[in-house]
Amino acid sequence: MRSFASLIRVLLLAVALSAAYPLSATPIVIVGPSLEDAFEDSDVVPGLKRLLGPDYAAFRRNFDESATPVPLKSGGLLLAGWRLGFADSYGAVVVLHPSGSLDAAYYNAGARTPRYFSNSDQPHHRALRAWARQYIGDAPQVFPGGWDSSAVVDLPSEEDQAAMRAVAAAIWSPTLAQGWNMNTEVGRVLGEATKYIMDCSAAFSLVPKPVGWVPGWAYVATTSVQIVAYVTGASAHRVYRTCVIGIGTASRQRPFIELASAEI
Repeated sequence: MRSFASLIRVLLLAVALSAAYPLSATPIVIVGPSLEDAFEDSDVVPGLKRLLGPDYAAFRRNFDESATPVPLKSGGLLLAGWRLGFADSYGAVVVLHPSGSLDAAYYNAGARTPRYFSNSDQPHHRALRAWARQYIGDAPQVFPGGWDSSAVVDLPSEEDQAAMRAVAAAIWSPTLAQGWNMNTEVGRVLGEATKYIMDCSAAFSLVPKPVGWVPGWAYVATTSVQIVAYVTGASAHRVYRTCVIGIGTASRQRPFIELASAEI
């Protein structure tokens, strides 16, 4: 079916985007595809219009920009977007199931909860609840179809978790980091975020760069002191600040880390 072919296309695009970090003195900000580009030549966008009805316009207004697509353990895919300049206040998200069914939601500043939509026969995907945390925290959320169950992810030692949390606090904030489950999947996302920041700010030399880079959570835990110093220095520099905040790593990786923390 066309929607599943679209899923494969977006996954390939996500891989291409994750490798597209050219070294440059000027930070290169990588933002994911637009809603229409992500699902080009598929029935996903028409399906969203039918699903959301009169709410589609409000949903689409919150898709000015997007993160890179997130493959889900269930075999589906999540694409999160936000309104230009208001990533923390106006957002939207779509989950494409392998069957072609859709879950969607959008949030506007001031609302008590996002508006949820689904044409899936299965329980509403927990990925949307994890996505919503960036707007409403841990406030209760109700969806008529319920939520699916979580997976089990290994936890590093308490010492390693504390080191990973320090890195997350430097990239996002201590408040957000405190609310995340520092499992091995979160550590993997932190490692990818660290690599992006180092590649994006390759010419930044006011603070020593962490030695090398190795995929996975162990690298983050063992080099956390150096990573925190480097991220803090880059965040304070006018040119390289965008590599960490704004539409750099913080917004781009936020959906990944929320889903990893929720063990989805």
